[in-house]
Amino acid sequence: MKLSVMLFPFHGLISNGSLAPATLVEEMTQAGITAIEPMLSNLDGAPEPWQEVLRLAKAAGMTWSCLDIGANLIGTSEEDRAAALETVKRGLALCAEWDCPVALIPGTRPSEGMSNEEGRKLYSAGLRKCADMAKEYGIIATIEDFGVYPAFACRSDHVLEVVTGAGPDVKVTYDNGNFLLSDETAMHALAATRDLTVHVHIKDFKIDPTGEAPLKGLSNKRWIGAEIGGGEGEVAEVVASLKHSGYDGWLSLEVNAPPVEMMRQGAEFVQQAWAKA
Repeated sequence: MKLSVMLFPFHGLISNGSLAPATLVEEMTQAGITAIEPMLSNLDGAPEPWQEVLRLAKAAGMTWSCLDIGANLIGTSEEDRAAALETVKRGLALCAEWDCPVALIPGTRPSEGMSNEEGRKLYSAGLRKCADMAKEYGIIATIEDFGVYPAFACRSDHVLEVVTGAGPDVKVTYDNGNFLLSDETAMHALAATRDLTVHVHIKDFKIDPTGEAPLKGLSNKRWIGAEIGGGEGEVAEVVASLKHSGYDGWLSLEVNAPPVEMMRQGAEFVQQAWAKA
């Protein structure tokens, strides 16, 4: 098993100086994490401390599992779409610099007045261009089931519609938790997307008992983050299924606050689930 961690949950602590880069890297090392998944916008937002994290992680023998390149490939105009492609191009160059094999391109949504169906076609067209650029670097372009817009490209059939429309060079980053926002179980979605999955996010959600959380799924359920294995994301089942299917890519933890403690907990849970499978 290859264990990674998404870095964006640590951005606030790193950027305000309350978490030292050396401390974060030491915590990752002790948790058995051997790769990192940075976010381009975080690197732009606080370049000095994040560059130190990257330097120390490399010195500790860590690689990059994936780079998250946020870009809205639809926008409201051709100018927006061209600007988004420039952002992707810049992110892919960074992937190449750090020998990162996978780029995740989240953030696309339909423009106002556009149907989800029309939006998914434009999404595919933009991803096809991204994949062509990525191939020049030997990088795989992916999308995830993006839960922020659960009716757009979050459910597995919608994800597959977009990826299939984009062509064979676009693959899937499978996120076990986000599917819940589209009223789909993680295991059902894994069966549907497994053949195209090249990267995996592991997180967990549970229903908010107060009904007031801002994160809302298709059926109006309100969701809050949970410790990994403590919610409805079927983490142990997903990990076991990936192992049995021969998955040899990265499992990248996406943790809630407090992120250092949740990273330790999540790493231990996933490692144990893999060992027991």
